[in-house]
Amino acid sequence: MKRNLLALTLIFLSTILYAQKGSITGTLVDSTNHKTTLNYATISIFKGTDTVLTTYKLSDDKGVFKINNLELGVKYRLVINAWMYNVLRKEVVITATEPNLNVGNLLLSEKRNNLNEVVIMSERPPVIVRKDTIEFNAESFKTLPSAVVEDLLKKLPGVAIDANGAIMVNGKSVSKILVDGKEFFGGDQQIATKNLPANIIDKVQLSDDPEAKRRDPDIVAGNVPQIINLKLKKAIKSGAFGKFYAGGGPKELYEAGGIMNFFRDTTQVSILGYSNNANKPGFSISDVMRIGGFSRSGVNSTSINSDGAFSLNGISFGGSMNGGVQKSAGGGANFNTITKKGLKVNGKYFLGYSDNFTNQQTDVDQTLGNRRLFINTNSLETNRAYSHNFGGRIEAQLDSLTKLTIEPNVSIGITNINGTLKTTTFNNNLQLESDGNNASRSKGRTNDINLSTSLWKDFKKTGRSLNLTMNISRRENLMDNYNINQSNFYDPQNPSVYLDQWRDNNISNFNLNLNGNYSEPISKALTLSIASNANYIDNENALATFIKNPNNQQYDIAVPDRSETVVQSGYKTNNRISLRWKVTKDLNIQPGFVFNTIDLKNEFANNTSFEQHFNFFAPQLTIKYKNLSFNYSPSFREADVRYLQPVANNTNQFFIQNGNPNLRPSKTHQVNMNLYKYDTQKTLSYNLYLGGSVQNDGVIMARVIGDGGVQTSTPVNQNGIWQFHSNGNISKDFKGVKRQFTISTGYWGNYNRSYVIVNGNKSNSQIINGGPRLGGRINLNDKFEFGETYSFGFNKSQYENDFFKNLDYYNHSSDTEMIIRLPKKVVWETNYRLQYNTQTLNGQNNTISFWNAAVTFLFMKNDRLQLKASFNDILNTNNRRYVYITENTARDLRVNNIGRHGLFTLTYNIQNFGGKVGGKDTMFRF
Repeated sequence: MKRNLLALTLIFLSTILYAQKGSITGTLVDSTNHKTTLNYATISIFKGTDTVLTTYKLSDDKGVFKINNLELGVKYRLVINAWMYNVLRKEVVITATEPNLNVGNLLLSEKRNNLNEVVIMSERPPVIVRKDTIEFNAESFKTLPSAVVEDLLKKLPGVAIDANGAIMVNGKSVSKILVDGKEFFGGDQQIATKNLPANIIDKVQLSDDPEAKRRDPDIVAGNVPQIINLKLKKAIKSGAFGKFYAGGGPKELYEAGGIMNFFRDTTQVSILGYSNNANKPGFSISDVMRIGGFSRSGVNSTSINSDGAFSLNGISFGGSMNGGVQKSAGGGANFNTITKKGLKVNGKYFLGYSDNFTNQQTDVDQTLGNRRLFINTNSLETNRAYSHNFGGRIEAQLDSLTKLTIEPNVSIGITNINGTLKTTTFNNNLQLESDGNNASRSKGRTNDINLSTSLWKDFKKTGRSLNLTMNISRRENLMDNYNINQSNFYDPQNPSVYLDQWRDNNISNFNLNLNGNYSEPISKALTLSIASNANYIDNENALATFIKNPNNQQYDIAVPDRSETVVQSGYKTNNRISLRWKVTKDLNIQPGFVFNTIDLKNEFANNTSFEQHFNFFAPQLTIKYKNLSFNYSPSFREADVRYLQPVANNTNQFFIQNGNPNLRPSKTHQVNMNLYKYDTQKTLSYNLYLGGSVQNDGVIMARVIGDGGVQTSTPVNQNGIWQFHSNGNISKDFKGVKRQFTISTGYWGNYNRSYVIVNGNKSNSQIINGGPRLGGRINLNDKFEFGETYSFGFNKSQYENDFFKNLDYYNHSSDTEMIIRLPKKVVWETNYRLQYNTQTLNGQNNTISFWNAAVTFLFMKNDRLQLKASFNDILNTNNRRYVYITENTARDLRVNNIGRHGLFTLTYNIQNFGGKVGGKDTMFRF
């Protein structure tokens, strides 16, 4: 039913939008040489003497244009603009007897003087294509009063913006966004698109990135990054933008925050702060990246979940990453400037705080020959965390061809976790085999110090370049884990196990990495590339275990067989040499070789020390043909030091993790193939990706499952581990002046071939999952927006050994979103998510629905003041559910959520540009 509704909706919308009435067709040619066609010229359509643009079209690469969906009996005025040609105007009428009017060849005369063109403002073309620049007239694309540049860009033909704000122009990525030809806020792409009002933009100019062409002369035209230049109506020298908000609701819920950016000439200062107990981030990730300044100072790590929660560089900005209910707060500042000598300087400090309560239930179904285990765990955990981040960035343009960057960063994290875990295990007859209760308390501190430097040198000889980087990092993870655990065994009957211990685990990692890349053009067709990476590591994993002394109740009785210190130190190198051959303008072939070395010493305090000396030699290959690329690359990696720790982790008596100091380095062969194409005339894009790896000496877990379901895992090496992924997508945009419609379809798929080892039974395992997806979105003059996506997925696992049972299930999911901006100054919005799967464990409901809705009232000029009433989880689903297959096990995981709730939030947006500074005209001009 859901799929039928989606199909009918899309067909209905397509019919409304594109039911043809009449059309105009023609060909643009040079008036002197009729064989010369005028490609990518702009044909603007006006009604009679009306100055409002009706629609427009670009001629194709043969000078041909066709404009559909025009009314019959209406006099239209065609205004044709082509670069280096005079403007041509022509009036036409489409009649019922000739609804598809062909105007034949339209002759344009070449400009013969250098005088400025006389432009009739009411006929400014929406698009002008020059030799190397596409220029859009912003006034031809109407937006809401509160719209920002991103809203304007979405209306431009050939421009696509994804959910994260990344911009593609005619299928090419955007490398820079300039404002009046200069970098805005340290070169951050989205600081302008998300915050500058659309109504101050005069023109949007698109051009190829000349730096990308200089660094890679053989780059395919379809892969050249784009630069967007925003030409302003008036020069911006100073101003401020940001927002403040505060809200509350039932259940004592609240949220409050503010984020501001001040700029003057080449200096910017960002300040933010927030606090809430509504289980949500204080700001969107885009706000923090842009207004908060993270994108200007660098992001080393990012975590995002489907509910919008995220953390950057280990700092949580609110919202639970793994479910649960959270209180959060944070604040910070970011400073960015450019000195008179062109030195770019950035500094930042951020503090994050979170207090998360999680109630997680997991049901596990595991088949082992004639034995079947049903395991249920219920975990209650409170996690309180603080994080500090200090950082900076210095970028110096030493000369026109040399750039040096230096980036220091310090992160400090403090955690305090208290939890309980209840585990019950049942056999085939649903008889209780065992149960256990585990109370834990963990205190931890993480210190991260990092210094990165990079020197990029281009030479006057085209294609010759040198890049040198150095990265020094020191990471300390200090953790104290206290456990009180009691495990009871009933079938077969065994003595209970009681444990009360303290594990003091201190991990220290030091890494020094030096990397160099050099490119030398040998001829017009051949370029030599040499890359070398040298890495020195010094890692320590120190573990000391103590049990409680019954006499003084202190943890002062050492357990020698559960204490060990592992020190891993030594050198690794990765050396690559390749030769790029430009066979034709569309085809590049780049073969090469890889030579890796590993020389490590592993020292143990209580076990036998050993050394590792390995060499690895293999070919590599890259092929690029037009928009198709293929890459084969080998890699060689030693086992993580945490796997080498020979002392078992017994903090959970039902899931014990061993170490294995005898692990060998893994050897991986990776392949990737990517095809991307964007058809400018048809606004049609499609992409296909296939990637995977074949790994030898990969690490898998060999498990022993004993009485009561106690599982002991040990990492072991295994050959023949395959992992492949493929996805594809086709998307079609229909963009008019007042109506936009997008439809897309695609698929995804994964194939994993590995091995399962349980109780000495070894089996090849194959896990396959994937499925199709379909989506569409309509926007009618920003008054009505409707979006729908549907996806179907299958999940299958197969084993060659009958000791393990084949598993499979299917799932369906859909997301529906609707926005109505009627009457004026009122916005209605709702979204509905439906999830269904066929895997049933412990009688759980297979259908989960989430429904949110909100209404926003807009006040003041440009809708600066907004009052929003939001109603979340209206159906009171109250949890998040995840069903998946791992090895020979089906798992059903459920995590608590805040449940049904509402919030009333008042937001004030500040957008202040230009004007005087000081006196009555302050930065805060309300």
